[in-house]
Amino acid sequence: MKRIYILAVCSLLCLVCVTAQATLIEYRVSDIGGNQFEYEYTISNDTLSVAIEEFTIWFDVDLYDNLIITTQELLAGLWDEIILEDTGFGLPLGYDALAQADGILPTEMLAGFSVAFDWLGSGTPGPQFFEIIDPISFETIDSGYTVPEPSILLLLGLGGLTRTARTKDRAAHTRHFPVNLFFL
Repeated sequence: MKRIYILAVCSLLCLVCVTAQATLIEYRVSDIGGNQFEYEYTISNDTLSVAIEEFTIWFDVDLYDNLIITTQELLAGLWDEIILEDTGFGLPLGYDALAQADGILPTEMLAGFSVAFDWLGSGTPGPQFFEIIDPISFETIDSGYTVPEPSILLLLGLGGLTRTARTKDRAAHTRHFPVNLFFL
């Protein structure tokens, strides 16, 4: 039973370690039919001391095609979004967003950026490389890989494992006592 509890704790720690970086870009991928999918991104400015005013998410030309910005109008009005097209020179496709105002301030997050695309790979699309760009100098401030949003089922599963381990651990302890001692 302790093994189940240790497994649950280790899984939770791995989840936390995966998301421990300066800038966190989480994605949720939705199958919108056929080989078409849509990514929805949430950007968290966890530890940068400056606002995130521009970011680029890169798409491998061998796996993605026909990128279309699908961000909702309210958010799209605050950010200038473009698709960086395949040049044919081996450069990847890109989705770039530039803030029209303050950007994402330190300790803040912003959700709702989205891109639809044709998926040329097998299975479900996964993580992508991203860069946080200084829009004045065009230097990369931070970079990393997008991570899937933590699944509610995963979190509930970890909670269920912990509860099961505790229940079985309690049951194991009560088996050591003779039943008639409880009636004294």
